[in-house]
Parts: sequence; structure tokens; C-alpha cells
Amino acid sequence: MKIKQILCTVALASLCCYGCQKDPSTSSLRNEYLVYTAHDAEARFAQIDTYYIPDKILLIGSHTVDAEGNKVPKYWSDADAQELIGTVVAEMDARGYTRLTDEEARETADAGLQLSYVEQATYFVGYNNPYWWSYYPYYWAPGYWGPWTGWYYPYAVYYGYTTGSLLVEMVDLNGGTENGRKLPVIWNCYITGLLRGSNTLDIDEAADGLRQAFAQSPYLKK
Repeated sequence: MKIKQILCTVALASLCCYGCQKDPSTSSLRNEYLVYTAHDAEARFAQIDTYYIPDKILLIGSHTVDAEGNKVPKYWSDADAQELIGTVVAEMDARGYTRLTDEEARETADAGLQLSYVEQATYFVGYNNPYWWSYYPYYWAPGYWGPWTGWYYPYAVYYGYTTGSLLVEMVDLNGGTENGRKLPVIWNCYITGLLRGSNTLDIDEAADGLRQAFAQSPYLKK
């Protein structure tokens, strides 16, 4: 009986100590990158065979001016950009998808992937009205993927993207609707916390973040 009382006392003491502990600090997360992913639960990823991905990344928040004084998008295509694009390609290929490299094949591919980097801007994407996508900074005209007027998220979404964020979106090129012929974005990832002391992007962490985005998206496979 005495042994039982001792054990009970020890158990109660342990519970009291545990209950008085403070929640673990999350301040250290400020020094780490964070990866968010979202997808359309009704998308049939196993039925996707081919995909197309451009060889450059949009720099959101930056632009150049053409000879007529019009603002045109600015792209990132150096060796670092190719490393990030190559990381996405390797992950897609490892999951059984086939990349189409012929630029004309982008209209016949089953899915299109787009990468963009928020260089100098903060903007938001959400369902605040049914036509929010018309304000989204697409870096190719809607006709880039074929005879479409644009695309949209088929699921409720609200994101705030800040400087230093890396984004990837997968568009279902076979999923256009008859009304307006819009294409659904069936998967996306948002990676933040990639900037370091000199406000330069940590390419190694960005590549790790892309691999983590695929790792936490097990439905992306043939």
C-alpha cells in the first residue's frame, strides 16, 4: 500500500511540473525558412502525364521599361535560377511525370508549373471577390498556355507574400471551364524566410524548401 502511495505521489508531482512548464519558444523559427503548400482535393494528380516549366523565374516587384515606355515583367534566368528550376524538375520527374522541353509543347502538356520570386513587394491573394485573379501578377499573358483567359484557385485561399518569398504554382492545362475558359491552379507552395543578412536569397535553403514542399505533398505522384 505504501509503495502505491509513493508511486501516486511521484506521478502527481510529475504532472504538476509538466503542467507548470511554459510553452516552447517559437522565436527561433525566425531564423528558419517556412514552407506552406495547398492543393485542390479533387485534382487527379495521378492522371497527369506531362508538364511544362519555363526556364526563367518572375521577379515580382521589379520591372523594366520597353522602348515605348511600357512596363514589362523582369525575369531571373542565371545559374541560381536554373538550380531552383532544376530542383522542381527533379522532384516532378522522380514522381513519374514527364517534362516537355519544346516550347511549343506547353499547350499540349497536362500541367504547367510556374516559379516566381517576390523581390521587392508585399501583396495578397484571396477570395475577397469572385474576380480576384484579374489582379494577380501573372508573368505571362493568359494565352501563354493556350487559348485561355486566365486561371484561378478552385479552393478557398488567402495568402500574404512578402519580400524574399519563393512561389510555385501548378496549373491544370486540361481543366479549363467553358465559362470564361479559366484554368485552375491545383497545387501551390509558398516558401518564406529565405533572406539572409545582406538581403540576398539563400539558394541552398530555397532548394531545400522546394524539396520539402514536394515531401509534404505525397499526392503529387503518378
